[in-house]
Amino acid sequence: MRPRTARRHLPRRILAFALAAIATAACGPRDESTAPTIALAECRLQGVDLAARCGVHEVWEDREARSGRRIALRVAVVPARLRAREPDPIVILAGGPGQGAVSLAAQVMPLFTRLNDTRDVVFLDQRGTGKSHPLDCEDESQPLQSLFEDALPERLVSKCLAQLDADPRQYVTHVAMQDLEEVRVALGYPRLNLWGGSYGTRAALEYVRRHGDRVRSIVLDGVAPATMKLPLSFATDGDAALERLIEACDGEALCRKVYPDLRVMIASLRTQLSRNPARTVIVDPRTGERADIQVNENVLLSGIFRPLYVAELASLLPLGIAAASSGDFNPLLAQNLELADDIAENLSIGMHLSVVCAEDVPRITPADLQAVGQSFFGRTLIDDFLRACASWPRGKVPADFYTPVRSPVAALILSGGIDPATPPRHGDEIAAMLPNARHFVAPHLGHGVSLHGCAPRLIESFVRAGSAAALDGKCLQRIPRPLFVMPLGVTR
Repeated sequence: MRPRTARRHLPRRILAFALAAIATAACGPRDESTAPTIALAECRLQGVDLAARCGVHEVWEDREARSGRRIALRVAVVPARLRAREPDPIVILAGGPGQGAVSLAAQVMPLFTRLNDTRDVVFLDQRGTGKSHPLDCEDESQPLQSLFEDALPERLVSKCLAQLDADPRQYVTHVAMQDLEEVRVALGYPRLNLWGGSYGTRAALEYVRRHGDRVRSIVLDGVAPATMKLPLSFATDGDAALERLIEACDGEALCRKVYPDLRVMIASLRTQLSRNPARTVIVDPRTGERADIQVNENVLLSGIFRPLYVAELASLLPLGIAAASSGDFNPLLAQNLELADDIAENLSIGMHLSVVCAEDVPRITPADLQAVGQSFFGRTLIDDFLRACASWPRGKVPADFYTPVRSPVAALILSGGIDPATPPRHGDEIAAMLPNARHFVAPHLGHGVSLHGCAPRLIESFVRAGSAAALDGKCLQRIPRPLFVMPLGVTR
């Protein structure tokens, strides 16, 4: 079993996840490509059979001052397979914030297999992520309990800040999108097709705001607009996703029969653990050793919230909650452990804090906190960030950063109907500002739609046409919600 480090023991709100009219949008871009200036060499991307070409591009860390430290940005290109290729590539913008795009290549390349016949696919590790001067926070001393507590200890934040060889103020979204524009020029592409997932949609929209004449099309999967106030919105959207899960169980005859009082069971279990935390034993994936875990109210909330991201895992929740109510917490905690580890392995917590502490947390008001205080997930999703951001250096945010992006760019917007982090309401908000956008909802999917059902075909058709006008998204409505998992011995 490979060793794990505590940088992967991250809170559920990190496991997530997120404008003025463009003055230049009316100016048509030049169609001709320019000679690339980035030296690319053949390389292999983990999990990708096709040969890629990789290189680095240096930029100023402080782009405004244009002095001081230079940082290297990692770039990987999977070239188009045919000679008759289109000049505009597909650029992948990763989520988090804090994920590196290059490490996602194995996951997303199947989505672009046919498009890759005639278009390059470009992966750029955003500054502060992956191998682009990552803002990683290593701490081997963090106990396994911290993963289940879903905490962001002040000691960890202070230690992280002290060990960084970087100015955290320079790792915000609008600066990173200036990097992307510079990389576009250096690679010689006249225009780009952007695919963004979760926080990557915020990045894509910011690039459209600043460089709309260089964008041919955008795919936004799980919209996280600058206006959504991470992690505050998780309380509201998490509550809604949990409510849909309970309603779905009530609407399925066998689930209703086996778990007749799921809502009451959850409330009772929370009350019980808030008063008398329980103890259980689980295997530590870092060492293979058994670890003693205190299951308190926060552990329960984390154990419920995380699986809501993935419909297949959410289908296990009634079983896990029922087992926990009987004193067996392993079914609930085991799926959380692997999910958290898989997602957080490619996540730079320092970059995450740089974005959220500059762009989101400062806009959270006392009235906001009072409003979510009565929700099921409540302030447990928020308070750690308020403390962390009190000491984290805050970067500048442009004056128009929260103004809706208005652009004629062709846009395909995808949302999961049971997504606890970026539900359809955020996609509706952005679609209203983009006249050439179509917003399709997959009602039974969670966080991330692109790789499911007919979504790859929709994306392919959209990018080829450069328009969503002729698309029919009804096929997404036919993707079923996974059946709820039943205890052993219960058959359908």
